[in-house]
Amino acid sequence: MKPHIDQLISVCSKKDAATWKIASPYIAKNISSSIYSVIVPEDEIEFFKNISPSSFNVIGESLLADQFSGEIKSRLSEKTKSQYGWYLQQFLKLAAANDCLPNETVLIWDADTIPLKPLTFMDEKSRLIFYQSDEYHQPYFDFISRLLGLEKKVAFSFIAQCFVMKAAWLQQFCNELEIKYQKPWIKVLLENINFDEGNGFSEYETLGTYFSYHYADSIAFTKNKWLRLGNSTVGSAVFLSPKLIKKKLSLYDFVSFEKWDKAKPYFLKVTAPFFLKVFLPSLFKFNSKT
Repeated sequence: MKPHIDQLISVCSKKDAATWKIASPYIAKNISSSIYSVIVPEDEIEFFKNISPSSFNVIGESLLADQFSGEIKSRLSEKTKSQYGWYLQQFLKLAAANDCLPNETVLIWDADTIPLKPLTFMDEKSRLIFYQSDEYHQPYFDFISRLLGLEKKVAFSFIAQCFVMKAAWLQQFCNELEIKYQKPWIKVLLENINFDEGNGFSEYETLGTYFSYHYADSIAFTKNKWLRLGNSTVGSAVFLSPKLIKKKLSLYDFVSFEKWDKAKPYFLKVTAPFFLKVFLPSLFKFNSKT
């Protein structure tokens, strides 16, 4: 049977390579897609070919990034320039999805996120399924209101490590921007982001809001659980195993290993109480004799 996902797109770089090396085989195993692609910096193509499953196309980012990388840099201040990569990866995802055929179903999948079981993104009524989160960042909605004149319609966030869409939906969004503003859609987005805000734009929240108004009958939402705190829960993606998934992560569809989430090795969490109980007293006894 043909997969219901036509194109799965991820964006990665060496800073997340350790997680990607673990995540990519899980992605290929648990998400059925006709095509898998990971977009990486030009000088990291061979590196990612060596650590990614053969099912993944490893694509250099320059052909896409040349449309917006310079302008993103020029709009960032000294205070916010560290967010260049964060904005860049969002625009890479948008540009790659926009290049897909209109009838294709596209899944954007965050490279630091591991699917723990087989996942589906289409229900029995052929509606596309979105995961939910409880994130809320007001500048995202200020941007959406400024750009589209739309207010938040759902009681949750679309920022859930993955995002599914019909390419035609994104293309209509881009076309509407170009008609309304008489400029290329990338320029329209960049001109409406408040880069002084820091995190001033979310591609998932923007498109999710747009789709919830324009394609309400074609989308559905799942309450299945997923976990954002992978590092602090199990230590690191490198510790992941079927046994650990069953023991610690069986309630979740996927788990994210984000850099900001402070890791503590799982083996240390398990053995620390035993260590404190058995070895520290003996250590104090030894010290008392010296």
